[in-house]
Amino acid sequence: MDEMKRTVYTKEELSERVKISPMVESDLKRIITDRMEQCGLYFRVFSRVKTAASMARKFEQKDYSGEHKLQDLVGVRINLYFDDDVEICRHVMEQTFEVLEWSTSERSDDEFKPTKLNGVFRLPEYLKSEISADTWEMCIDDTFEIQIKTMFFEGWHEIEHDMRYKGEELWNSYPGFSRYLNSILATLELCDKSMVTLFEELGHTLYKAGRWSDMIKSHFRVKMSDASLYPELEELLNKDLENVENLAKAIYKTPRVVLVDQLLKRSRRVPINVNTIIALLNDGVFHDSRLTTIFRKHDVYNDGREASLAESRHYELRTLTRQTAFQMSTEVDGSRMKSAFAETQKTEGTAHAENASRSCSADEIFRACVQQIYDWIVKKYGQLFKDMPTQPATYHADILAYHVAVNLDYERSRMNMHVRHMDPEVAGRIWYSEASLTINEEEKVWLCVSNGYAEAKKDDRPEKDGAGIFFSYPGYYKTIVDTIGIFNSLPCSNRRRIIREEALPGLEKALQDRSRNFPIVIIISEEDEDGMMDEDWLGQFRVSDFTRTVCRYAHVLTCYEEVGKKLLGHLQKKNIFTPADNTAFDAAYFPRLYIFWPEGNVDDFGPEDVENCSFGRHLEARSDARTYDIVRGGQALYHKVVTDLRDWNVSANMWDGFQLEIMTEIPT
Repeated sequence: MDEMKRTVYTKEELSERVKISPMVESDLKRIITDRMEQCGLYFRVFSRVKTAASMARKFEQKDYSGEHKLQDLVGVRINLYFDDDVEICRHVMEQTFEVLEWSTSERSDDEFKPTKLNGVFRLPEYLKSEISADTWEMCIDDTFEIQIKTMFFEGWHEIEHDMRYKGEELWNSYPGFSRYLNSILATLELCDKSMVTLFEELGHTLYKAGRWSDMIKSHFRVKMSDASLYPELEELLNKDLENVENLAKAIYKTPRVVLVDQLLKRSRRVPINVNTIIALLNDGVFHDSRLTTIFRKHDVYNDGREASLAESRHYELRTLTRQTAFQMSTEVDGSRMKSAFAETQKTEGTAHAENASRSCSADEIFRACVQQIYDWIVKKYGQLFKDMPTQPATYHADILAYHVAVNLDYERSRMNMHVRHMDPEVAGRIWYSEASLTINEEEKVWLCVSNGYAEAKKDDRPEKDGAGIFFSYPGYYKTIVDTIGIFNSLPCSNRRRIIREEALPGLEKALQDRSRNFPIVIIISEEDEDGMMDEDWLGQFRVSDFTRTVCRYAHVLTCYEEVGKKLLGHLQKKNIFTPADNTAFDAAYFPRLYIFWPEGNVDDFGPEDVENCSFGRHLEARSDARTYDIVRGGQALYHKVVTDLRDWNVSANMWDGFQLEIMTEIPT
């Protein structure tokens, strides 16, 4: 293909347009795992979704067109323990998905390469719908790839690929080392073949010895539970040895794929043991009336089914335990809005300065909050509930695990809402968000928010105290804070604030206000030689970044040393705050960072605390692994304080909400 006609996309373009739900990868992996377990094969499954960077490189390296498309957007690798399972696994996958093509690694008789079988399959329609529509306009096929390999070759393939295939010029200069590696690879290939031969010969020896259970285990090499051969079944096999073509020989000569086929044909998974294996072969191949009579007597396919603890737990229902991920109870003051009166005056050109700055009415603030909350609900749940009104209204609806309940009364100036949905990645977890919006007797708009999740307590895990493992406030709360404005003992601000002496009375009042739900962080620093605030003692603790991070649930204030002394002196006289060592606030006491918690406690950090602080920063969270990085100094204190503020928020008792027991309606 002409280089000018090659289809190429940038990493940024692919990242923007190709959106893949985690459900696609997880469901493909689950389907494959279920089918392989149903057959009893020994295997491991790994999966990945191509990153935007990886796709961009592939588009640069290969010629893709309308007919030739990228086919491995999602890739699954199945590692097998036995060489002859490769073809059986291929057969299982063909019975599970719509296969488009198979390819295998080509090699000559004197060459050793991994036995690798690649299959391209059509994505199931319901999973295709979980990928953005733009994807299919970008030379990307609605397919996924399954790669099948044995464990022996998988063990060295990555090393061989990186150290030999990608560095071929090194080996060309040293053929002796290349031959040495070939001999190792040949040994591994021989190991693959030898394992199968070993068990086949062992099975034949056990057949000759009349050890029927051990013969079946060795010959079929599938995962099976411990179960003894039924006595009458063993008696029949022994007695039938009088015949040349006896039942024991028929079992031993049955190919493994025949057993796999019989397992796949069952409408539900059956326990795999020596008795069910013979029963399956009898149903599909032997049709021996003597065996049929024995198995009917024992109800073979249900015998021992409930012995599996995992299966019995699968159907066990447990009470959901509620975990808070964010909460707030606060006044909405409309400080970021312009009143309708001022806008009208401005439009008519008659506004005076005092009119233009007139604050919004409580009703204006209330209606603006209603609109933001309802818009968020429509955006999040509107595709599920097609009859949902687009403008704010009372509305209740349920679809299985999805629920929306809104009670709106403009006359009484009240709005309550409760929404919830299942977690698309974690089975058994339900996410919820609740809000209450009112105008109280003081003509103030009051907003209560609760965000969180509920899941069943695992028997082997202790109850979690305090903070949950997540911290997340809903989008409507963010929008209300940022575009309408809230007041929680102090105005909420995402900008750095320096406290001057004239503001101290208001700050002291806020610190004593036990109704506030925002912790107040005060950073007191010395002046540098230029008269600026010297914050070098904080190291990598960037105050502006910290403020933007916590501004929607904590106040952050800074001040110079002289102002800080006066503030702390007043607080000490009023017994609001006393240093741990009860010393005076002299020059040696500063700089400091304080957290004034709503319940009256105070945390106090100085330069020595910054220097000695260390923190296990959480880099990545997945269902199967967590990655941490240890940071120290100001960066560590930054993460520690943010974590402390969030932990306090989710563990405080701000608002009980409507609780998950309310399934279809919420209080009016």
